[in-house]
Amino acid sequence: MPDYFGAPDHLRNQIAPARDAQARCDQIQAEFRSHPERKSIRRDPQPLAAALVPTDDELKVRLAEELDYARRMLDSMGDQLSADMGVLMRHGTALQSIDIVGQILGHIANVTRSSDPAGAVERIGMCELKARLKRSKID
Repeated sequence: MPDYFGAPDHLRNQIAPARDAQARCDQIQAEFRSHPERKSIRRDPQPLAAALVPTDDELKVRLAEELDYARRMLDSMGDQLSADMGVLMRHGTALQSIDIVGQILGHIANVTRSSDPAGAVERIGMCELKARLKRSKID
């Protein structure tokens, strides 16, 4: 078995031995801070997409809040109805429709509150709803 002689010289001599753990920590931080050319590991957050920035129109914001409230009420009703196995077995398709209506209300609320409604429509994941909102001629 090879003999162990401690840390290599380049690690032993880099920082002078400290009296206690806190002093050693202070030495390490001082060494790190003494090199201003090092870039910070902190990064500024990416700016929000314009579609995610709320509009300044208070009425639109309030309408979006009401749509969200209606969506939450539908979700609650759907949860209560789907807890009853008999109702779930007899009305499964209708309960799915309640969920879909809730999703549609949530997307419409996001478009309504957005400072970039067209961009908010582009972010909608429901293809059919997006297509209906983007159609060129209203039938």
